[in-house]
Amino acid sequence: MAHPPLIDVHSHVVPQELPADPTGGAIGAWPSVVCEACRTKAQVFMGKRPFREIDDRSWSPTRRIEDMDQDGVAAQALSPMPELLSYWLDPNPALELARHVNGAIGQMVAARPDRFFGLGTVPLQDPELAAKEARDLKTRFGLTGVEVGSNVAGAYLGDVRFDPFFAVCEAEGLAIFVHSLHPLQARDLSRHPMLVPFAGFTVDTGLCAASLIMDGVLERFPGLRIGFSHGGGVLAPLLHRMEFGWGSTNGFEGKLPQSPKAYARRFFYDSLVYDEAYLEHLATQIAPGQICLGTDYPYLIQQPDPRAFIEGGAARTGVSDTIWNDAARRFLGVSETASAGREVNHG
Repeated sequence: MAHPPLIDVHSHVVPQELPADPTGGAIGAWPSVVCEACRTKAQVFMGKRPFREIDDRSWSPTRRIEDMDQDGVAAQALSPMPELLSYWLDPNPALELARHVNGAIGQMVAARPDRFFGLGTVPLQDPELAAKEARDLKTRFGLTGVEVGSNVAGAYLGDVRFDPFFAVCEAEGLAIFVHSLHPLQARDLSRHPMLVPFAGFTVDTGLCAASLIMDGVLERFPGLRIGFSHGGGVLAPLLHRMEFGWGSTNGFEGKLPQSPKAYARRFFYDSLVYDEAYLEHLATQIAPGQICLGTDYPYLIQQPDPRAFIEGGAARTGVSDTIWNDAARRFLGVSETASAGREVNHG
């Protein structure tokens, strides 16, 4: 039986090799991949600190496609492991790292354009440099967009300092995928470190989305396509209070021509919320037609059995069938005739 093809907008890559610290060892947080079982397993270090154990799912198109076929996923948008965004580095070394990562993702896309799209990285700690680099992501690396952190060294993305970057993304038609990175609440959660990935990520993502709305980014750049990981985090419950505030303060003293919910409906969101009822709420009440599959492959927190989860969500009343691949295509800016994501028969 043929099923609708699924496009996963949230999957991560770590290249099997990373460039050496260009300073010869002076950068304390420079990332590296240390081989364990060289063909299949490795460890990511940030400086001398072990960060994450990984395996060949992070860099091997063949291994990744085996899992995609098993999960019923026709295509993935590949993005860097968020820690590789490295906004804490000086801009020039960060640019060197970004180009290496972008090249590795571009090679995976080029090897299997029928199964992969690419989302790269730029050094947003220097927005002008990031804007310059973003201009070449399509032509130099064959990427369709860029992954960004929910905050950049403590600044949420609504800050006007990022306008040069947003201007280029709008002009070049680049998708922007927002992923939580070093949540600003992490310091206060230090007594319960597991709350950082399981709660802090969603709070930071939601506040980032709220800042993009409140700071008028979509007013300044109406052509932007911005998507959020983890279902937009806590944005959905925040929106109701923001909506009331907009109505009771004359549009926040005239700063927002449209309501917060109107702007939120223009964003895209992945489905990584683990709960079909909440997925239904996102797909019917927050952003109809704007929800895409997102799995967080290949990490422990990834969505299990993504096809069954989407089938269950799509069967709920009012959920648009755009959740299969149409929303993902519109977010990524690719047409139905694009090579990736062709219909796959899964029995």
